[in-house]
Amino acid sequence: MKSFCEVYNRKILPAVRMYLSRKLVLEHNLSQLDVAKILGLKQSLVNYAVTGRRKSKYFEAILGFEDFRRYLDKLALEMSSKKYRGPYACDLCQFLMRTSLADEVLRAVEESPSRVYRKS
Repeated sequence: MKSFCEVYNRKILPAVRMYLSRKLVLEHNLSQLDVAKILGLKQSLVNYAVTGRRKSKYFEAILGFEDFRRYLDKLALEMSSKKYRGPYACDLCQFLMRTSLADEVLRAVEESPSRVYRKS
C-alpha cells in the first residue's frame, strides 16, 4: 500500500510544476529564473516545460479536471503578483483532500484510491 504523499510527489506534483511553469512564463510574463525560484526548480527544467520539450506523463489527465485547473490558475495569479507566501505543494494537497478530487486524480494517475493510504 502506498501513501498519498508518495503518489502525490511522484505523479501529481511534476504535472503541476510543469503547468505552473508554463502559465507563469507565458501568461504572466515572469522570467524563467523567477519562476524557477518561486517553484523551487532549476531554470533549465522551467525552460523545458515552457518550450514543450518536457512534459509529465500525467499532465493531460490531471489537468482535465476543471476545478483543479481553476485552482492552479488562481494559484499562478497569486504567485505572479507576489501575494502568495505559502508552500504551494502543501496547499494543493490540502485542496485535493478537502474536495472530492483526490480519488478522481488518483484514478487519473493510474492508482487505485482503495490502495492509497491517507491520514485521517
